[in-house]
Amino acid sequence: MHPYIRDLETSPLLLFGLLLLGGMASGEASRRLLNLPRTTGYVLFGVLLGNSGLQWIDPYILGSAQFFIYPAIGLILFELGHRFPLSGHGLDRKLILLSLAETGAVFVLVTTTLLALDFGLAGGLFAAAIAVSTSPAITIATSSDVGAEGPSTDRLFGLVALNGCIAFAAIGVVVPMLAASGATEAGPGYLDAVAHILVSLLLGAGLSFAACRAAGWLGRQAEHQHLMLLGLVVIGTGLPLSLDMSPLLTLLTFGIGTRLADRHNLVVAIRIASDARVFLVVTFVLAGAALEVGLLADYWAAALAFALVRFGARWAALHVAGRHFGVAPRTAFFTAVGLLPMSSVALVLLGDAGPLDGGVGPALDGTLMGAIVLMQLLGPICTQVAVRGFGEARRYVARRTRLSNGALLR
Repeated sequence: MHPYIRDLETSPLLLFGLLLLGGMASGEASRRLLNLPRTTGYVLFGVLLGNSGLQWIDPYILGSAQFFIYPAIGLILFELGHRFPLSGHGLDRKLILLSLAETGAVFVLVTTTLLALDFGLAGGLFAAAIAVSTSPAITIATSSDVGAEGPSTDRLFGLVALNGCIAFAAIGVVVPMLAASGATEAGPGYLDAVAHILVSLLLGAGLSFAACRAAGWLGRQAEHQHLMLLGLVVIGTGLPLSLDMSPLLTLLTFGIGTRLADRHNLVVAIRIASDARVFLVVTFVLAGAALEVGLLADYWAAALAFALVRFGARWAALHVAGRHFGVAPRTAFFTAVGLLPMSSVALVLLGDAGPLDGGVGPALDGTLMGAIVLMQLLGPICTQVAVRGFGEARRYVARRTRLSNGALLR
């Protein structure tokens, strides 16, 4: 091995700088040269350096990066929750019913499909719980890059948030079933899983109350409020982990709760795509580095079936239910496309089950990892296509238009 590569492996700080600058350059090249989302460039740069490429990123570095990745996911989930669309009376009941309809369809069809593929009921339900979730990082980053604003984009954000709440809670309940089937080691029981959900909701509500009170005391000073919110996000990450709980539901509840409780708009939220983009870039690069592209080649048939059924269930449910909630068929289709991305949150959910090394575990792990690889690589493009389909991409410029406009070329 070249001495410089050995230096990278032994110097996490040097590697971090390479990931940050290389990821940024790859994102800009992706956007300017290919008119693809920057997030696609970030992920591809991670794939190039990681397990499926040059293998410059040592597994130890990926493991130790959890200290960085969890706060980054926390900021992403907080922003997602804080951008939750509200009606005049608080939570939008139509949006909640729409989410229940499409997540219910995903659970039924994905579970049925995996039962047909001999993964068992527990394996099917576990896969369905992961299928319900959509990558908030890809949704936020890609929407920000194309300047997405409008009611359909707001609806997309709301569905991503609600689907995340359902997925995070469902994983806690399904993992004991997975352990009972022998696919993974024994974990918390059903009562513990329900207790973890309730504690997560309470912690998220407590953090929301603290954020609103602190914002009133600090005033609308972004530099001070951002420091306060970052501290609360870190607490919302570290406290559940210290209790052997997943922090995902706590962090998303924190964002939604702050949105509901902040009636006087005192909270100056952190926008990760602008205020803390360093977290976004490194998170995508590290997620790309952790991908095992070979698993997609090994389990492509099951992974593709999983992805297609996941999309078809959402499209059908949104098309049918949308008629009753004022969602046009075209908008329903592009919303289903926008709900396709899977990324670091799906990897965390998959990791929450522990090693899938018994029974159908290895095949289930390979199928889900293959689907995550596929949806991580195609996800940013799906979000961009969805927002363009809504007609709400204000900063998107078609490549052919750029090439024909001399002023833009200059």
